Amino acid sequence: MVRIITKYDQVKHEMAEHAKPSLEFSIGTISGNLRAIIAAEEMKFKAGEIKSIKIKEIKMHSKKICFLSAYASNKYGHAMAVGEPTSLPISMDRSADHAMFAAAVDCEIKVDDLLGVLILLPVDLVHKDYK
Repeated sequence: MVRIITKYDQVKHEMAEHAKPSLEFSIGTISGNLRAIIAAEEMKFKAGEIKSIKIKEIKMHSKKICFLSAYASNKYGHAMAVGEPTSLPISMDRSADHAMFAAAVDCEIKVDDLLGVLILLPVDLVHKDYK
């Protein structure tokens, strides 16, 4: 008998493993990676609007935790989050192809505009049993 394991099966297994409330992490090094969040489409915003915008794909290797830089890199607003259509667990390779952008003023974002900076740090996942 042969069993074919799909990516979906792997995702289900990883999600179940990391759904335990006892998951902790430790950041092993201070060195990490910075990735520019670059617009891949033009979009108009009104002041106060928050919308999803396509970005140039950012690849993230497994076991990398990501943070958004708090330093505003765009004079019109700030990137608040990045993601992809299917959320994957941190233990798998991931990528981001869209960002949530919050506009501070009326503006038009153009292709290749810098929206923000993503900080990627290596992380070790540690499972501990608590009672």
